Amino acid sequence: MDISPPVGALDIVQCLQQAGHQAVFVGGCVRDLLLGIAPTDWDVATSARPEQVRQLFAHTVPVGIKFGTVMVLNPEAVEVTTFRRDLGSKNSRHPVQVLFTDSLTEDLARRDFTINALAWDPITDTHIDPFGGRADLTAQLVRAVGDPMQRFYEDALRILRAVRFACRLDFDIESETWDAVISSAYLTDRLSKERVRDELLKILAVPDPGRGLWMLNELGILQRIIPELRGSERLAQGKRGAPTLLDHLIQTAAACPEKPLLRLAGLLHDIGKLTTRQITSIGRVVFHGHTQEGARIAGKVMRRLCFDSKSIAYAQWLVQNHMHQGEISRKVLRRWLSAQGETWIRDLLALRKADHIASGGSDAPALSKAEADLDAILANEQVLKPSDLAVDGHDIMKLLQISPGPAVGQVLARLYEHILENPADNNRASLLDQAERLWADKQHFSR
Repeated sequence: MDISPPVGALDIVQCLQQAGHQAVFVGGCVRDLLLGIAPTDWDVATSARPEQVRQLFAHTVPVGIKFGTVMVLNPEAVEVTTFRRDLGSKNSRHPVQVLFTDSLTEDLARRDFTINALAWDPITDTHIDPFGGRADLTAQLVRAVGDPMQRFYEDALRILRAVRFACRLDFDIESETWDAVISSAYLTDRLSKERVRDELLKILAVPDPGRGLWMLNELGILQRIIPELRGSERLAQGKRGAPTLLDHLIQTAAACPEKPLLRLAGLLHDIGKLTTRQITSIGRVVFHGHTQEGARIAGKVMRRLCFDSKSIAYAQWLVQNHMHQGEISRKVLRRWLSAQGETWIRDLLALRKADHIASGGSDAPALSKAEADLDAILANEQVLKPSDLAVDGHDIMKLLQISPGPAVGQVLARLYEHILENPADNNRASLLDQAERLWADKQHFSR
């Protein structure tokens, strides 16, 4: 694959060098180039100090000036960071002090993994690799630079990043680095919940999220992030190929399409079983109410991880409805389309299919029928909301000779249920006739 840096990024390196400074591409973009992957970001490291960078370029943003980072807009946004050494660690996340240096090797030494401690001078086409990153790319290993315990103590987010890189690149974690992750797992408790959330979503976005989740579990990190999963590795499921609840949850997440939030809902969809397990009088294990309890727990987990309210509502709805009783009729689909919309419904059907696969199933005719019905509704019908009724409260009060009160809303709600079943009846004459028939049985309405 012929991959070249954007012209603007290349110009930045050239301009810095022409001004007498060292300047190279560094980190992930170099790693991806060597792997034949098109980089998404082109980061530049330089011996120039931040103020010198700002003087050289007309459009800059001091995004991390105290850490030596300046965003240069040329016109692409490129982060330009001064070579530096990091001294000490504050809360296992940020250095206590940053010292600028003229040494590229010192700058690369502070980085997390050898495969990210790579630099490339595009002007001379020279690769700089003081820690064996290219050899680790060939060996498909994620290895910490220097002492792995020190690297993780400096920044505990690197613990999660090790898992992410291994899964994203389909690499293994080098044994000494792996042991250091296990020993340092407790440091993840010091990370902000937002950073943990973001790394978890990135792990769930890789092609094989099941591998990432099992690695997090084996490293003792998964239950630190989601302590509500504790005990799931012991709860027997009796499902083919999934002996425990944790097996089933991870397999469901892995069987979901590549949507991180959907996969998170898959990981949490049966979490309510841990607190609703009961033994009946005939010795049968049941989990009555586990969908409602699971939705509550999913909300608790996601609020702790600082998800936004829409994402929480989405996941809770999926968890609560993944065991929808009986056939998903057209009436149910129309109601969901009105309240939740097409995307949520398709994701629910995908979750149910993943749950079915993770339960040992191979075919789900009911889900295929629901998908076909959804397609037909969207192709041939208007999505009707309660506000789309061809009659309103004034029509009902006038027709039935009643005053404002709960009964009016109840009649309208029954009419809406009627048109969900019979969309063609959404016209004034049909609905008024239906209202009269409903009102004839008055015991169903508040007076």
